Amino acid sequence: MRACVVPILFASWLASAASGAQIGDLPGEDVSSGEVRDSEHRVQAEAPVKRTTNWLAASVEDQLARERTLIPMGKGAVFIPSYTEPRREPEINITTLGGRPVRTGSTGQRILLDSGNYTVRLGSGTSVQQIPFDVVVEEGHTTVIPPEWGGLLVETLLADGTYIEGQYEVIRMDKWINYGKGRGLTEERVQDIKAWLLPPGMYRISKRGEGFNSLVNYITVQINPGELSQMELIFDKQIGGDIIAGGTKSLSARVKVGSFWTAGLRAGGNVNLTRVTDDAGIRKEAAQVSDDLRMKIQFDNALYLGTTDLLMEDNFSKERGQRLNVTSDIAQFRTTWIRRLTPWLGPYIRGTVETHLFERKPEKDTVIIAHYEDSSGVQVKRTEVDATGKFIVEPALDPVTFGEGAGFNVELSSKYYLDAATQLGLAAHQKFTDFSYVSNQQGEYLKSESTFEIGAEGILTGTLRLGSEMALDLRLEMFAPNANPSRLRLNDLTADFRFFLSRNLEVGYLYQVKQIEETKNRFPSSHNISLRLSFNY
Repeated sequence: MRACVVPILFASWLASAASGAQIGDLPGEDVSSGEVRDSEHRVQAEAPVKRTTNWLAASVEDQLARERTLIPMGKGAVFIPSYTEPRREPEINITTLGGRPVRTGSTGQRILLDSGNYTVRLGSGTSVQQIPFDVVVEEGHTTVIPPEWGGLLVETLLADGTYIEGQYEVIRMDKWINYGKGRGLTEERVQDIKAWLLPPGMYRISKRGEGFNSLVNYITVQINPGELSQMELIFDKQIGGDIIAGGTKSLSARVKVGSFWTAGLRAGGNVNLTRVTDDAGIRKEAAQVSDDLRMKIQFDNALYLGTTDLLMEDNFSKERGQRLNVTSDIAQFRTTWIRRLTPWLGPYIRGTVETHLFERKPEKDTVIIAHYEDSSGVQVKRTEVDATGKFIVEPALDPVTFGEGAGFNVELSSKYYLDAATQLGLAAHQKFTDFSYVSNQQGEYLKSESTFEIGAEGILTGTLRLGSEMALDLRLEMFAPNANPSRLRLNDLTADFRFFLSRNLEVGYLYQVKQIEETKNRFPSSHNISLRLSFNY
């Protein structure tokens, strides 16, 4: 069924293009114009006006371009712009003109409907208090409702600047309508505060339980159409105390918007207790000095998704009576680009480079080096002892491993709480080495050899968000040389758990394991606990 979607959508696009332009120069599928309401509360076709206010979300045009919902044959859509994020704004209710419920949806997303006339109710408060819009939905087009309402974000703080879960009420002053109770959040959850969507007017933000005529414990704010107001409500020494101040927050947004490009940085370093099982199967528990750096750049629009990651991680351990050892040293560059044919399917290409930055020495000065000699057509094993203490298992930047892959990407979930995708395709791996060694099952060191492999790969990536305080990033990569299932091996398993102490401070736990053939321990693994600073990741 899905195989026929693309030609059908292409034919639909040609038909809609022939009917005339609806919104000029918008990327993505053809949509109808924005809408304005006349005196009879009917939506009329009109070109949308770019917003010039301080929304946390992108402009209406950019939101439409990034929205991935395709309009099938026989359907139209309604689009309500988001001022912040869909998950932070009230649910949209759509009924027939007679009041029969039809659909619910979110701001910032296309809501698919049959052609016809509908009433869209949006905003905070009860259904009676919500703002009604009568709209006309046409087949193959998106009806955009103009942002005639206002947005409100309220952060609650103590006088010393500490964010708290302070409670308040929002009251429209000209009609003395109470739109309900709200509350702020602590600092680590400030970006999850629910947004109010309200009709334009003058509003009173009062301490919970205060009467309309109270002369204390309130501030006022003017809500203007098409604007997002960010307010601070200051309480005295305790939660539930009096309101002592308040006003407009700085107009600068917390994140950069209006661009398809985003970037993030996470860096950490600390002294901790680490348990590492190396490729020789030796478990070590020691005090460690560790650092990690993660940089990410992402491009995301309606047609393309590109992610580029740089990971650098180092662990240095010091045991009593032993020298300082490098127990983990990873430098990895990874980039993946996906062309979306549908919201959930598209081809991908990817490339990786992996190496290490510091030379690695054995734990002991005396080591046994093994090599094989060809004697009369027979491989004969020879060993020698090196007790100089100068033997190096892996020099810096040796070996270097390259990986390339191409195939199809399938988006399994694209929700706030779960992002998951899988990639299936062909891959090639090359390992270049000059002076590196690898330990065998007897604990001897053998000269490492350069390799080249081609086969099938399967990759699973996902991010699970457990509320606003915890997140788990997971990556599973399998590889089958020559596409032989019996030779399937684990190329990478990484679980990165993060617990947010504040907006820019987190405790991280990183677990990594991969399969290495012909070694004493085929699944060397590492555990790392760190304290990190993070920015817009």
